[in-house]
Amino acid sequence: MAAPHSTMKFWKPGTEAPGISEERDLSSETTGSPIIFNPNTALSIEKQRQKLPVFKHRNNILYLVESYQTVIIVGETGCGKTTQIPQYLLEAGWAAEGKVIGVTQPRRVAAISVANRVAEERGALLGHEVGYTIRFDDCSDPHATRIKFLTDGMLVREMMADPLLKKYSVLMLDEAHERTLYTDIAIGLLKK
Repeated sequence: MAAPHSTMKFWKPGTEAPGISEERDLSSETTGSPIIFNPNTALSIEKQRQKLPVFKHRNNILYLVESYQTVIIVGETGCGKTTQIPQYLLEAGWAAEGKVIGVTQPRRVAAISVANRVAEERGALLGHEVGYTIRFDDCSDPHATRIKFLTDGMLVREMMADPLLKKYSVLMLDEAHERTLYTDIAIGLLKK
């Protein structure tokens, strides 16, 4: 018995590729903006925060940070580590008495975008309760900022002025597995 005849077209170099002559539906194609899938966009920001995987471990994380000097947290991309844990620490009182929760990012754009997102979730103006510091741009208030996102290089620079980092109650080295030069220097200095 013979195999059924396939209508599949193969492209031969020098000829027109299959599907080129067919009309494309341009109305369904997006131009410019990325597609972000979030099935919970209809919910309030607070409800969205509660649906993140890290929310289930909130109390455990707070207990570990209180009990141990160094805590390593590993989780899937998008589970809420970067945006939620600093907020949990703030809500638990780690930013009391003028202290700051510092979160490092290896890249400038990441520090700015995460600070924007956290400020939006907190309902705060960027630069007041939530701020960021990158080279040539300091969008934080020394008296009002409680969660501060900064690049690894800026943390090392702050360590030169204040080796004990007295204004920080917690430092979170985010994306430490990327092993940038400044991340390695910061880890070494913090260990010391």
